[in-house]
Amino acid sequence: MAQDLKLSQSSSSNGWTIKYGVFGEANSHARTVVFVHGTPWSSAVFKPLAKALQSRGGYRVVLYDLAGLEAICSKEIWVDTSVRTQASVLADLFQHLQLDQDDRERRPAVIAHDIAGAIALRASLLHSLKYRSLLFLDTNAVLPWGDGFYKLARSEAKTFLQLPPDIFEAMIRAVIRSASHAPKAFSRVWEDILAEPWTDKDPSVAEAKQSSFMRQIAQANDADVAEMLDKDLYRQIECPVKIMWGEQDKWILKEKLESLVEKLADSFKEFVVVPDAGHLIMLDQPERVATETYDWLSKN
Repeated sequence: MAQDLKLSQSSSSNGWTIKYGVFGEANSHARTVVFVHGTPWSSAVFKPLAKALQSRGGYRVVLYDLAGLEAICSKEIWVDTSVRTQASVLADLFQHLQLDQDDRERRPAVIAHDIAGAIALRASLLHSLKYRSLLFLDTNAVLPWGDGFYKLARSEAKTFLQLPPDIFEAMIRAVIRSASHAPKAFSRVWEDILAEPWTDKDPSVAEAKQSSFMRQIAQANDADVAEMLDKDLYRQIECPVKIMWGEQDKWILKEKLESLVEKLADSFKEFVVVPDAGHLIMLDQPERVATETYDWLSKN
């Protein structure tokens, strides 16, 4: 499922080692697509969609993992992995890969899921990144964000760090399943893949991964989004924007995306509601998402 497209390259940004991979055609006619995942996910969630694009031909795909997925880096929960930092990391990756910013036709398209919507917007608005287009999949870039679990985890991060590893892993797996429209039927293979960054059978590694997970949650700082909202910056996005939302998404309600639509103003172009899909829309309905994505990229 997600075994291919390994992130075999790395760069440095904000004190983190960023793992990434560039796949597909490298000729001057290939369109570059950068995938930005959210929390608590990894680039693995995008691999089926990336493969689908590759099979069409004409695309160069960039996958990378957000800062903070390398559990051995630090057990200190306050090492920075905030939206502010992740936006800076994305800007550094664009520079590292020398992604075109001058020719609109050759600028990369960006596909963002979950909190990555806020990351991509901040990277554009405060780091001057230019995109050919933006596709948001079940993303949240308005406040307040986070459901009851995330609010509790953010406020009581140190308490969650004290959970025994097996209890913590059970919690992680429950969180992952809750992002599907059919939690009881969610693939165990995918559950294992998505749990891997945060769990381990080795107690010392499990402890570090537990810290990594809580770091990502605890540092989802409202101020990093409020800064953009208070200045009404979203309407300054110059590229066309499409939003897709899984109709059974219990993490991000439709009203949040409708609010985002209003704030995007003229840059917003399409809103697609996908039935039988939850927050992990790209795994719940891979064929529909691939078709919608290809159609969008073909037009923009």
